[in-house]
Amino acid sequence: MKLTLIIDAAIMLLVSYFIMKKRLYLFENIFILMILEFLVTSYCAILYINLDVWTIANETEPFIIFRVYEAIIYPFIWLSYFNLLPIFKSRFSKWIWTGLFVGIQSGAERWMVEWDVITYKGWPFWLSFILQILIVLMVHLALAWYRNLLRKERIRE
Repeated sequence: MKLTLIIDAAIMLLVSYFIMKKRLYLFENIFILMILEFLVTSYCAILYINLDVWTIANETEPFIIFRVYEAIIYPFIWLSYFNLLPIFKSRFSKWIWTGLFVGIQSGAERWMVEWDVITYKGWPFWLSFILQILIVLMVHLALAWYRNLLRKERIRE
């Protein structure tokens, strides 16, 4: 039941991403996706392999759920965020939008904990919330650098 629900959510997220009007250039979308895949897989691997503060369930279904979450749901939620962010003009509305997506992402991680896909071992939930904010900040900085590079190469105006 959980596996079908998570696969349905991933498919709906992918379909909605591909039919939504993109606000960023194709190269920016590809760059953000690559950065997010790198950061997310590194973030998860450091927490459950290196630091051993998370454990991932050994059964097949929860393991697949975690991999779908890590490779599809997590990055595409943030990719949708970056494509929808240019709609907002004021800084306040951008902060609200960012807070909403950090909350959605933290909620999705909490969902994994409730389903016993991820088990925290001495890991407080608020640290995940702070790491979500750091990941968004790193992607924003990388995107600013990449946009500057695209302007220098005269690919983007």
